[in-house]
Amino acid sequence: MNEKDLVSDIRYSYGDELKDKKILLIVTGSVAAYKIPDLIRLLIRHGGEVYVLPSIESLKYVTLDALKWSSGGRVIDKFSYRAEHINLIKDMDLVAVIPATANIIAKAANGIADTDASLAIHSALGFKKPVLMAPVMHLNMYENPILQKKIKELQELGVKFIEPFIEEEKAKLREFNDIKMEVFKELYPNILENLKILVTAGPTIEYIDPVRLITNKSSGRMGVYIAEEAYLYGAQVKLIAGNISVEPYRKLDVSYVETTEEMYEKVMEELSSKYDIFISASAPVDFRPSDKINSKINTYSAGKLDLELILTPKIVSEARKKFRDIYIVSFKALYNVSDEELYNKAVEHLKRYGFEMVVANDVGRKGVGFKSEFNEVLIVNREGDVIYRGRGSKRIIARKLLNLIAEDFRR
Repeated sequence: MNEKDLVSDIRYSYGDELKDKKILLIVTGSVAAYKIPDLIRLLIRHGGEVYVLPSIESLKYVTLDALKWSSGGRVIDKFSYRAEHINLIKDMDLVAVIPATANIIAKAANGIADTDASLAIHSALGFKKPVLMAPVMHLNMYENPILQKKIKELQELGVKFIEPFIEEEKAKLREFNDIKMEVFKELYPNILENLKILVTAGPTIEYIDPVRLITNKSSGRMGVYIAEEAYLYGAQVKLIAGNISVEPYRKLDVSYVETTEEMYEKVMEELSSKYDIFISASAPVDFRPSDKINSKINTYSAGKLDLELILTPKIVSEARKKFRDIYIVSFKALYNVSDEELYNKAVEHLKRYGFEMVVANDVGRKGVGFKSEFNEVLIVNREGDVIYRGRGSKRIIARKLLNLIAEDFRR
């Protein structure tokens, strides 16, 4: 069995974000090195081809066998001759030093190449390859002004750092999801670079009384994924989130709101500060009680409850009226309709308000919709043409949508 076959059973099991990408993972002498086999497997599950270069010190904390197993045998335990690293580095799309000790950071900043690990970093900088480092050490070492100066020097050379998680007087390795996202960001094309994008996500809520409310089944997953993928594509992203049930990536700029009125006010405030694109993927509640009840309704004495409901603000249509120069993408959710009606309603929504693009979906279809990780959508452009029709994971659909927006926006 060849090396590729050893990991073929897990490759792409989580996604294809790292398809055709070769990553050299340099592991240095921190106790956090014991976690690295799991990180390697995670990157492979997203399609990456991961090569591992462990320092001698790192092998005190993680075995060579564990690194070979997790990578499918792609471990460089030593260069057989000194120039061998050149061919290796030239072939890589990213060099990641995880965990990165104070020693390796200082060597990289000072151009020292006295070990296989430091030689590989030196070559990567010379070839102008993307280099990502995740410092891990005691807090006093991390905060040492000399080390901080070296980190700044490397940043000026283009090296990206995943800042550590500070806990118990230690600078600890970030969660793998954070590391994964920063790896993605280094390898994604910057198709949305220099664009300012506003995204809304999730349902709003309207209070009947202080403890009871009106809402809908939206999880906010679609909007959160759009915001995350836009971030990875290089955009400056602002996310306005309602009552979402998923946690956005920690580096996203997020404002949380509850009611439709609050979301409306926040959207209008943000759009006033010169955005390029507004993607309205939220599910704001359309009606609210006409009267505000400030105390909990007594269930036993009420007998029955009559509620008068009035319309809430129409956020995306009002945004179109007020901001004619912003590229607006609106989502349109329907329930148990035919493909023909889905298309007709999408075009009607598009033409009525003058959006640049409409994403329509039927939340009543099996296996997709509000609570699912999957969606089935129809995307219509300003001419009423169907530019995408498909079913898949919400993250893949988010990526497809952003590629279509980038292509259309920059025409």
